[in-house]
Amino acid sequence: MSVLEEMQSLVAWEKGLVFPAIYFDEEVYRKEQERIFEGAWVPVGHEDMVHNPGDYVTNYLGEVPVILVRDRAGVIRVLINKCRHRGNQVCLFDRGNVRAFTCSYHGWTYGVDGRLISVPEEKTFYHGALEKERWGLEEAGVVNFHGLVFATLNREGPSFEDWLGADVRWWLQHMVLAEPIGGLEALPGWHRYRSPANWKLVAENFIGDNYHFMHTHTSWIRVKKDFLSRGIRTPMTTSPHSALRNQVKYSVTAGYRHGTPLGLGAMLPYADAALEMDLEDAKRLGKPAVEWIRERAERTAKAFAEYDPRPDGFGHGLLFPNLGLMGYTSPMIGKHFLLFHPRGPLAHETWQWTMVEREAPEVVKELAIQRVHQGQHMAGVIAPDDVENFERIVEASRSPRTWSTPMNYWIHLDHDDDQVPTLPGNLSYEPSEINQREFYRAWLELMEPSVASEIR
Repeated sequence: MSVLEEMQSLVAWEKGLVFPAIYFDEEVYRKEQERIFEGAWVPVGHEDMVHNPGDYVTNYLGEVPVILVRDRAGVIRVLINKCRHRGNQVCLFDRGNVRAFTCSYHGWTYGVDGRLISVPEEKTFYHGALEKERWGLEEAGVVNFHGLVFATLNREGPSFEDWLGADVRWWLQHMVLAEPIGGLEALPGWHRYRSPANWKLVAENFIGDNYHFMHTHTSWIRVKKDFLSRGIRTPMTTSPHSALRNQVKYSVTAGYRHGTPLGLGAMLPYADAALEMDLEDAKRLGKPAVEWIRERAERTAKAFAEYDPRPDGFGHGLLFPNLGLMGYTSPMIGKHFLLFHPRGPLAHETWQWTMVEREAPEVVKELAIQRVHQGQHMAGVIAPDDVENFERIVEASRSPRTWSTPMNYWIHLDHDDDQVPTLPGNLSYEPSEINQREFYRAWLELMEPSVASEIR
């Protein structure tokens, strides 16, 4: 039997078992492109990236190249970056501002709304038979959710509201996109790097793996302790982190057991000690920083007054299928948004951009940015350790001989009960592997739609 034919037994998420074949099989990878990246609602950027008419950035939906662009009427569109004449790319750059997109092969030109507006020698060559309105760029469906832009290539698929349930949307709006404190601001540009390993391995790491930190990042922990003992202060060595907050934490699962999961690891309830830590950090930046920390604390207290405990932040997370999140343990840290683009069964690209709290003082934003660059970056002290782990997984598990033994996802298996029913979603033990199990539950349901009804 092929790997595709055995997927239900290879992804036994209810038992906490996943077999390595699903990471390495070419047929599985091809089916993922169709069922997940071409059929789902996938984040492609933020509205700040295209402030003005004609602004654009390029991105991908799986392997499909797309252009996120704001048209002349101010409408945000996602266009397939492929000329309708001979299939050449019409946009060759990462970002910019244009009046139109012109194909470098034969000169077909498209407006920023995707319409075909000019064809060289049209009257002579096409004898009046070319109906330009039928030959515009292919366009994806688009939803702008509080600034975060989603796109889908499946016009017959689920609505955005059906794709992301009410509890997922609540956590995205209130915690991830920080609406109660004025929202987030996207900084220009991407940081991109290519790494070994199937995209699912890095995605599952972000959705729930707080188990690895003390073991994978030991060199960083030692350096930090050494620097602090010698009084050496850098943005990263003084960075607040959930490991420093001696308090209870939870694994958040929005979309639990049905639909698209959003997993947030190390969710921190509000604690006076955490606020005092942020205030102490802000004092070094001056009065505006201290005032901002106090103001945002008041805003969040008001926004979450009906919830006990009040959510305050989280360590890491992932919105299925491929949007990674980091930097939410403190307002003094920049927010990482990372897209994990598949590049074949054995590789992925990470596209990372930085978000800061829009209304924060500039001194806070600057420190937050430095901490992003020194931390979860390929030039930082955290990401390279993870990449090495993924590379070793590929080397250890790529041989079909190793595929008969499953990966183990047993942490708190059968102990996933909601411990905080006052908050949306399911909040359980931390650290846990509940969110990895939910990731593979959602993955299997999309790859094998008949499985969903059987599970429910």
